[in-house]
Amino acid sequence: MNPIELKFLRVRTEKHPTTGTTLEYLHHHHAVAVLILDTNEEKTLLVNQYRPGNRGNLYEVPAGLIDEDENPEEAMFREVLEETGYSKEDLDLIYSYPKPLLISPGYTTENLNFFIVKLKSNEILPKEQALDEGEDLFTEWVNLGEVEKLQIDLKTVFLLNLHKLKKIEG
Repeated sequence: MNPIELKFLRVRTEKHPTTGTTLEYLHHHHAVAVLILDTNEEKTLLVNQYRPGNRGNLYEVPAGLIDEDENPEEAMFREVLEETGYSKEDLDLIYSYPKPLLISPGYTTENLNFFIVKLKSNEILPKEQALDEGEDLFTEWVNLGEVEKLQIDLKTVFLLNLHKLKKIEG
């Protein structure tokens, strides 16, 4: 049986610094995730796509990998345009988490940069999506109070709660 060639993940091992145990982990590119709000901050734009870890479709905030030549903010605006059709000119960046967070440090090197943006006007219509090869997703505006009733992931929950916290702080 031939090993599977992986496009984004690299399996690695290293020795634990004190016990000498072999640790297995995945080396992975860093990524971005963004909560997109309507002008009134009452709705968010989610993507719905198939996820193998869920074995089904899932609602989530737009997200994606950071290319080698990009900084996290550039990657975020590129991913938003690709997945939703909204451009940087359509949005105001209202919050950027101060540092990337490790997704699951027990098994992956990936870290995630978090952003919150808001449409400049609810009248703005998105352009056509420019999905990556193999992507099959659709977008849907969802009332903020309804999001947690959907099948969602941890990054989406984190960004929703971060937005709530920022609103409380004023």
